[in-house]
Amino acid sequence: MPILSRIPQKLSFKIALIATTFFTLNILLFPPVHACRPAPGSKPATLEARIKQTSYVFDGTVIRVNQDKLTIRVKRYFKGKGPRNIVLSGFNQTSCQNIINKTGGRYLFFAQNQSKNSWNATYDGAFGSVREWNEQTETELKNLGLIKR
Repeated sequence: MPILSRIPQKLSFKIALIATTFFTLNILLFPPVHACRPAPGSKPATLEARIKQTSYVFDGTVIRVNQDKLTIRVKRYFKGKGPRNIVLSGFNQTSCQNIINKTGGRYLFFAQNQSKNSWNATYDGAFGSVREWNEQTETELKNLGLIKR
């Protein structure tokens, strides 16, 4: 004889009610987390706002990938000053938008310098901490007066 048929009907009903209530409350009180997705209706900050809010902004090429750290050869700084090569943390394992797993890519990086050898990516929420280097990025930087026309 199955176990459930041996449980009195009132007790079965109570167990089902408790289980249903538990799962319903769990879903309502603890909705799934979508950390990699921007909040509905949110938009990335403008390039101008990102530059104002970030300590270091630079154009560079990825020359090494080591788990969550990228070694970047800096072509030029648009904000702040620093070395020609930087090891920047905060990619791949801890980010959603910034999966950079090969060398050679050129990006506009947003970063903060924690100490002499400790640089971290600065994020715009779920929108990431880099922008691909492309014609649109160059045009925006020209419009901001950071690249000569």
